[in-house]
Amino acid sequence: MQRVFAAFGRAVLSQLHPKMLALLVVPFLVAIVFWIASAFLVWTPFTGWLQDWLFGGGLGGRLADWAAGHGMAGLREWIPALVALLVLVPMMFATAVVLVAVFAMPVVIRFLGGGAYRDVERRGSLALAASVWNALSAGVLFVLGYLATLPLWLIPPLALVVPWLWWSWLTARTMRFDSLAEHASGEERRAAIALQRREYFALALLVGALNYVPPLFLVTPVLSALAFGHYSLALLRERRAAPVLAGGNA
Repeated sequence: MQRVFAAFGRAVLSQLHPKMLALLVVPFLVAIVFWIASAFLVWTPFTGWLQDWLFGGGLGGRLADWAAGHGMAGLREWIPALVALLVLVPMMFATAVVLVAVFAMPVVIRFLGGGAYRDVERRGSLALAASVWNALSAGVLFVLGYLATLPLWLIPPLALVVPWLWWSWLTARTMRFDSLAEHASGEERRAAIALQRREYFALALLVGALNYVPPLFLVTPVLSALAFGHYSLALLRERRAAPVLAGGNA
């Protein structure tokens, strides 16, 4: 876990660099565009469909009529709106993480690779197609899993824990691959992911906790990329130096 906290601390310092501060604009603009598009194209028809599905008849319709008779006429409007919000928020988050992993991570890796990690040799490639596939498949699984576990939100502690776990899973799944893509060979990448899977997830949990601290959630996508970049490059440096150290001790 020492590597996890060290990577997080270095990421916080790197985030203060003007180039990395400028990179924060990307997820922020993505969020704005997504919400504007959702408001104009998706929100009204989606909430209307939810209203018909939930309260168009049967038990739901009788419940809405009963609520209206007891001074809660707004039930038909705010429950579909709440459900729509719970559906669209994970999609927005997944979109931001996927875009940062695919397009911002290379910028972060070049920034780190030109600084404290100049000595870490590039043995991989950008592998854009593999990166896009990894990010999209992870995003689809995230949205499906997130929606499937929404009923758990009815249990008060899990309403905070479940989304945190899903955010962290998506972050780890996408960013561990992209943080290794340029500098690690295929064998090194597979070994690092297999052996350090828990630490990658722990790092994602640590950064993901900031999503609960407004306005720090605007920082977490790029900060996550920096944290995973620091962790992966430091790990590669350490693993590549290990055989040399072992030979010297022999």
